[in-house]
Amino acid sequence: MKALRRAFLLMVVLSLALVAINHWHEHRHDNNTYLEQLEHIVACAEWNLYKDSALGYEMYYPSCFMPARTDSDEEGTVRYVYVEDVTPLRSVNYMTLEVTTEVCGDTLNPYREIRYMAEKMRGICLQLSPTEYLMTAQLKSNDPRVTAFRMNAKYVLRQRLWFVETFIYPKDFSPAVQRIVQKVNDWQPFPPSQVQ
Repeated sequence: MKALRRAFLLMVVLSLALVAINHWHEHRHDNNTYLEQLEHIVACAEWNLYKDSALGYEMYYPSCFMPARTDSDEEGTVRYVYVEDVTPLRSVNYMTLEVTTEVCGDTLNPYREIRYMAEKMRGICLQLSPTEYLMTAQLKSNDPRVTAFRMNAKYVLRQRLWFVETFIYPKDFSPAVQRIVQKVNDWQPFPPSQVQ
């Protein structure tokens, strides 16, 4: 009889431990700061693939971002945003990831053109190859909740077109979104089979 009681007591203790572990696992991020929660969301997000049927480029975007389109979007432009629901009637777009195309005006010296664009935005640019450039800049914020925005962009020249992937996010989010920044920095718009 004592053995049966001990076994029953052991089962109860194990059951309570499993319930406690499960509760901790489900709620372990509840007390984190907003940036820690955001970093967790971005880290757990899967990468979805977008393929542009007209121009043939590809881009990956986190599954926590949703497609967005505006009336001013031109053909060849795709935009994904991270939206936070503030209230049932209002949401805030804090981060934008988009691809645009622009005509290259100086195909003989594209680095000069990129440097000029960076200087206009008070940013910096880095040449990775004769056809690939990175640009970063700090942008002013009109939103009282955001001190400043950061912009990371990868420019890839193909024929006479710049293919530009741009990621804009609040400066304070920098530690939480490094995974996305790295994806932008490594972006290759055309699969190896399409590169001529």
